[in-house]
Amino acid sequence: KNAKNYINTVQAGWHVSNGFFCFFVFCDSDGYQKTGCLNLLCHGFVQTSTRITPGQIYTLDVLSLSIYRDRFTSNWRLYNDRKPVGYWPKEIFNNMADCSQVQMVGIVYSPFDEPSPLMGNGALDGAKLANVLLLVGQGNNRKPENFVEYNDLRKNYYGAIYSVENGVLFYGGLGDWKKT
Repeated sequence: KNAKNYINTVQAGWHVSNGFFCFFVFCDSDGYQKTGCLNLLCHGFVQTSTRITPGQIYTLDVLSLSIYRDRFTSNWRLYNDRKPVGYWPKEIFNNMADCSQVQMVGIVYSPFDEPSPLMGNGALDGAKLANVLLLVGQGNNRKPENFVEYNDLRKNYYGAIYSVENGVLFYGGLGDWKKT
């Protein structure tokens, strides 16, 4: 198999859909080829609480999320404000038993013929992921130590800064990129 087919991912956060900020969950088990599953539209995420529902409009300024692998079931659990929301069953993944990488991302999208949108409020530090901790072993927390920025456009469109001592990723940008 192609190595890309072994890329597995779980994602949670907010995105803009039809002009509204919405809570979302996503999973994929074949490197973004065919198995991607957004919200509750397919077999991926199992919701266990009505506290916050994938796809719902989100109006608060802060979204506090935790994702971890349950050491007893090996399912990937999602929490909001330290309360369970649901989980991704271990059976839908082929390569997440011992994951080796965590990514914190900001993503924007626009059709090629339209300028790309702002990320955050448009400032480089306009959005942030704060209090980022990795759960290692039997419940030991630590801040991520290594940060590699990947930006598929020049820095004058989007950027990111990671503060190791504070465990905060700042990101944002003015956008306005358009394919010519």
